[in-house]
Amino acid sequence: MIYVDSNALVYLLHDIKPKSDLAINILSGSDEVYTSLRTIEETSYILVRVYLSKRYGARGIYQIRETVRKYGLESVKDELATLRRLLSEYDIIILQDKATIDEIHKTMIKYNLLPGDAVIALTCRHYCIDTILTFDEDFKRVPWLKVIP
Repeated sequence: MIYVDSNALVYLLHDIKPKSDLAINILSGSDEVYTSLRTIEETSYILVRVYLSKRYGARGIYQIRETVRKYGLESVKDELATLRRLLSEYDIIILQDKATIDEIHKTMIKYNLLPGDAVIALTCRHYCIDTILTFDEDFKRVPWLKVIP
């Protein structure tokens, strides 16, 4: 069982080498691959942010929100469809996030994690997933997760 983090998905979607090649090799050799709604949300936001930055020069959350208000998100639908195809191609199962507020805060403090990473770590623990495909070094501080590559 392996969990795929948002940065690995983004590297795959944008074919950023050599990280995309590493991710392909790992995913191709894995039987059970998971991610969560939290990670899909984060990946979707990154795709929107990158696209709007390239197309409209939007930088930062306020400019992104203004650009979305002004132009909508119709132009981003192909990017989001590509994410869905990637999830299907690798048979990635999307899990519900599992964590309480108390668990999130304790995990953040104990392992020096940002809130989203704490939710991901706790979700992995809940589902007995002990391996995470990520290029985020922060997960190396979580004792119940093996970080690959």
